[in-house]
Amino acid sequence: MADAVQQVMDQMVPALRDFVDKGIFNDREVKGLVDKRREYEYLLRRQAVRKSDFLIYLTFEMNLLKLYTLRVSSLKKTSSSPSDHHIEQHIHLIFRRGLRKFKGDVQFWLQYIDFCKKNSSNKKLSTIFAESLQMHPTNVSLWLEAASWEYFQNSSIQNSRTLLQRCIRVNPKSPLIYVEYFKLELHYIQKLRGRREVLQLDGIKGRRMEEDGTFGGDVPILIYKQGVGEVEGVEFRLKFLEAAEETEKIEKVIMESIEKDYGELPEGWIGRAAWSLKLSPQEALKVLEKGVTVLKESSEMFELSLDFLAKLAEEDEDVGATYESFIKKAEKVSNSSYKLVKILAEFKLAQDNGLAAIKLIEESLAGDEKLKSSKDLVNVYILLAGIYAKLGKRSSGIKTLTNGLQSIEWELNEFENKALLASHTVDMILTEGSAENVELAKNVIKSVELSAVEPSLIVWLRYAMGENQSVYDVFNYVKNTIGGGAFVLNFLMECLKAEGDMKKRREIWESVVQAVGGGEGGRGVKRVLEEWEKEEEEEGDESMARKLRIRKANVQI
Repeated sequence: MADAVQQVMDQMVPALRDFVDKGIFNDREVKGLVDKRREYEYLLRRQAVRKSDFLIYLTFEMNLLKLYTLRVSSLKKTSSSPSDHHIEQHIHLIFRRGLRKFKGDVQFWLQYIDFCKKNSSNKKLSTIFAESLQMHPTNVSLWLEAASWEYFQNSSIQNSRTLLQRCIRVNPKSPLIYVEYFKLELHYIQKLRGRREVLQLDGIKGRRMEEDGTFGGDVPILIYKQGVGEVEGVEFRLKFLEAAEETEKIEKVIMESIEKDYGELPEGWIGRAAWSLKLSPQEALKVLEKGVTVLKESSEMFELSLDFLAKLAEEDEDVGATYESFIKKAEKVSNSSYKLVKILAEFKLAQDNGLAAIKLIEESLAGDEKLKSSKDLVNVYILLAGIYAKLGKRSSGIKTLTNGLQSIEWELNEFENKALLASHTVDMILTEGSAENVELAKNVIKSVELSAVEPSLIVWLRYAMGENQSVYDVFNYVKNTIGGGAFVLNFLMECLKAEGDMKKRREIWESVVQAVGGGEGGRGVKRVLEEWEKEEEEEGDESMARKLRIRKANVQI
């Protein structure tokens, strides 16, 4: 290792002497520079070299390059010498060595590319881009960096297009590449138009460009059509619309495609309304009203429309009246969407009409079969109970939640939802604090069948804490009913936080060891035993701490 480092240091001697001869650095500074470089060279040659070792070295050299540039600018220009590009070349060398070790690190490649751009190392950049793309062909950001450099720095639209087309062949489902390629072609059109105006190319060449579709946007339209053939979604198409501002022909093509492909979907109408805003809020409202009519007043269309209008009303007060009219229309449809029910209920609450909000939710629960089979049904019950609580009718809220637990067809819902509803029910019941409510809380908890799902265990813990009963009793129930297993680990850790008796804590610690052993293996067991040992030492029980140390030493990893 020492010989290799010395060989590298020897190669620096001519440039370092030149620094001193030119008066850029003095002897003391060069000696410090040599010491630092020697230290970093040894770091880069150790067996377990880290990326951070290269980055520290690079940071030092880049700061040195800044100092060198500053000092050289104050000196008179002389003939070329060994030190002219020494620091910059040394930085390139360090990057190259680092990338041989960490060729899979995209961020490292991007740092090298950034350095080359800042120092105008254009010849090296072409090679770096080629190597990085060969190593990371699915990284779209690298392709875009390369294409951008070819177009903006190398002034080569052809090379840029070639790179982007290759990227599309490798990453045909990437939305970003199509949008950025689209933007590039639009920029190129603007550039040609500007050049035509400056050079006054109104003759044959100018007419030829108009005829072949260059100025008409035929190329961006082709890219758009290729993109929508691979990537679905209204939002994707709207990104093209944002980029195509003030290009009427292209905007028309995009809007017609949205209308054709998404005319039966609420997202399509919302997208068209968003685009119409650039004309006027009134145009956007007309689109929404037409969408509601075409989609036969669907819940989802109302939901998205009201959300759109709420945001619009923040900027335009005149939209408030339209929002209210949409609310009235939405109330007449079958509310199968939890989000729409929530919007309508909150609107009535904002008008201090809580009873109307309750009536609306209860009618939705009673009449809409789609809502009854929805996974959001739990949230509807929680919403209704919350409104009761705000109106001071907590007992009605409790009744709502318990009715939900009994009436929901749980086979259609995930078990976590039942645990969530039970948790809200217990919290609301225990807030009252009466003996009658404690019994009710017990019955609610018993209705939640314990299984390998953590939320149900948290319900039990909340019950124990809320009633000021022993956490240890709850721990024992869970242990005897379910046993161990990694799934109860969070519950056990909560028990440790709440239980103060050291003897009982040891039993809980033992269950933690078992749970971790079933999930993480030996390393996890050692970590838990170490934490337990520290606790015993803090409690002053050296005998128990010693037993844990012996036990920890015998754990197989």
